[in-house]
Amino acid sequence: MWRTQDAPSARYSRYGTPVGSYLVRINKAVALIVLVTIVWSPSHVWAFDVVTQGVESSLTTSNPNDPCIAGCAPYEVPWHFEALGASAAWEITQGSEDVVVAVVDTGINDQHPDLVGRITRVPGCGLGLPGASDTSHGTFIAGLIGATANNSIASAGLDWKTQILDVRVMNGANGSTSDIAAGIKCAAANGADIITLSFVQQGTQLSPLLREAISSAQTAGAIVIAAAGNDGHERQRFPAAAEGVLSVGALNQVLDIASFSTRGTWIDLMAPGENLLSLGTGLSNGVRLGQGSSFAAPMVAAGASLVKAKFPYFDASQISNQLVRSARLHTGSVTGSSYRILDIEQALKLPYRSHWQITRTGRVIALGESEHFGDLATESARRDVIAISANLTGLGYWIARTGGEVTAFGDALNFGDLRNIVLNEPIVDMATTPSGNGYWLVASDGGIFSFGDAQFHGSTGAMTLNEPIVDMATTPSGNGYWLVASDGGIFSFGDAQFHGSTGAMTLNEPITSVVQTRLGYDLVAEDGGVFNFNSPFIGSGVSPTQNYHVVDATSRVGRW
Repeated sequence: MWRTQDAPSARYSRYGTPVGSYLVRINKAVALIVLVTIVWSPSHVWAFDVVTQGVESSLTTSNPNDPCIAGCAPYEVPWHFEALGASAAWEITQGSEDVVVAVVDTGINDQHPDLVGRITRVPGCGLGLPGASDTSHGTFIAGLIGATANNSIASAGLDWKTQILDVRVMNGANGSTSDIAAGIKCAAANGADIITLSFVQQGTQLSPLLREAISSAQTAGAIVIAAAGNDGHERQRFPAAAEGVLSVGALNQVLDIASFSTRGTWIDLMAPGENLLSLGTGLSNGVRLGQGSSFAAPMVAAGASLVKAKFPYFDASQISNQLVRSARLHTGSVTGSSYRILDIEQALKLPYRSHWQITRTGRVIALGESEHFGDLATESARRDVIAISANLTGLGYWIARTGGEVTAFGDALNFGDLRNIVLNEPIVDMATTPSGNGYWLVASDGGIFSFGDAQFHGSTGAMTLNEPIVDMATTPSGNGYWLVASDGGIFSFGDAQFHGSTGAMTLNEPITSVVQTRLGYDLVAEDGGVFNFNSPFIGSGVSPTQNYHVVDATSRVGRW
């Protein structure tokens, strides 16, 4: 924590190894809220030793020829490339010049040999050229994102082609909220697809100026990524905890939460943040070491830029979702807590359009780019299968039966079922939570049963129904769900909104499923017919040659 003069209410958090003490003088007239992004002190950086415990090196032909990729004295092989699946990711894409990543920070040394030609600036955007200001923090970030590859100099960034927009909003370690907010808005207005922020602000509430700036950037279509901080505890820090911002904590080399990193269930992703190698000035090979969640956030930003290059039609929410759903769920050996680790390889490999239907006899029908991971069709002509639900990755699903039994396929995990419970009415469907770490089962009377991290938001248990409940679907937030009856009547709970029903329609076959889409839902009939409410039509299971009896359908995974 920094000590201050002239601004006794202003306090600072720095995102790095706490070495030394500093005295900062601030003009009260401009110190609305001051945010600091210092990760390491250059005089102490040589004290760090890079080790590769827990991460074995497996360099491939896709790795660039830059000397420090394979280790350069006095440093060993940078461990973050292997931890993130960079080599395999580069086999898929090495980025795109059409993608713009804005580094809103201390400024970047664009004369570093490994950044020449990679940095752009917009006149009037930020505080301008850094002059004598310290740009080491921003330069280190820029190197992690996009240091030039295959030029036989220093190291390489995770994205070899992206444009890096330098938006300097700080003078060394000091910056005002008004300057930072203006920099965020200017970055978005000038085409930034991704904005990375490596600072925290004082207090427990987000500054109104920053809230408005972040909201403006999101409205413009930018994905905002922010470091969670280096407090070593669980309390929320801003702007990382702001609505819609992708928050990032730091990992050590054995993939545990770094001792200095802020942690907690509010953090979206964890990424390497300890003993990292990136660009420095005036040093051997043009590199140095640094650590802090300041440097974990730009790795997620680089991951986002690679996803944008691979899927150029993805919007910010779809990029964020792809990064989160492809992340590895990991339990720390020290803290015992679970968190998601950025996996760039999987973010580029996961199918972005997965969809399944299931028949009464347990046969799974894979649609779009879906894989078939197994089903119950081989089990003695059963007719008690009633539901299928996809997990977060799109690489697995659950099948439920009327007695409440749940079977997992692919990489789906089983969080429990009702096989030892006497039910008043049979189970008719299941739905998965947005995290993929839980699900609901619903009975024909609308009774709700929750497993894993699923929460109860209400039921139709006290209602008199015209037709029985046949299916349910959760809202994108997981804070609500819809129940649908066989006539297409819709019942909304929690934050679920009503978008229409088939109550006034004459149906060829009864409704058997409701499917949550990005902005609405679909109703699916027993013959595979699909009725769209505030969602596009992508096909149906109706067949002129097959007499299917569709009993359920999964939600759409990926972009539709």
